[in-house]
Amino acid sequence: MKDKTMKRIRICCYVAIGLCVAWGLLWFGNLILSAFGVSDYPLQWFDWTEHRAYKTTIFAVYSLSIAAMIVMCVKIVLNVLKGLNENTVFPKSNVKLLFWFVLVDFIYLLVFNNLMVLGSDQPTFMIQHNNFVMPFFLLFFAFMYKVAADAVEENNLTV
Repeated sequence: MKDKTMKRIRICCYVAIGLCVAWGLLWFGNLILSAFGVSDYPLQWFDWTEHRAYKTTIFAVYSLSIAAMIVMCVKIVLNVLKGLNENTVFPKSNVKLLFWFVLVDFIYLLVFNNLMVLGSDQPTFMIQHNNFVMPFFLLFFAFMYKVAADAVEENNLTV
């Protein structure tokens, strides 16, 4: 039973890495296509006559938050795979990464909900309720992961 579970976790990890790579390629591909005017992605350089610094900041933070989330997701999964090789399902190295991921996800959601500013003449900034829901659940998950990692570490020291 334990080997079956470990195998399923490994499969999920490889799928997660594949999805992260696909996410990164799609995001980068849309960025390149929009730079040449081929897609309707939020990058509309020629319409940014007003509030250019504000719109550039929104788009830069959006892009950096996506890149950071992809990198952190891959790092978390690689830590899990490394931990599985060492018979540790909850590697302690993921605890800080998960808390950082919560912060980056909050920032991502904040700017994602304000991407409409890029094609608008109004520099409004909105905060919606869904900016807090997902980060709250991720924060709860990060704390639960910390408890599990501490329990595994204590159990290993006991044996």
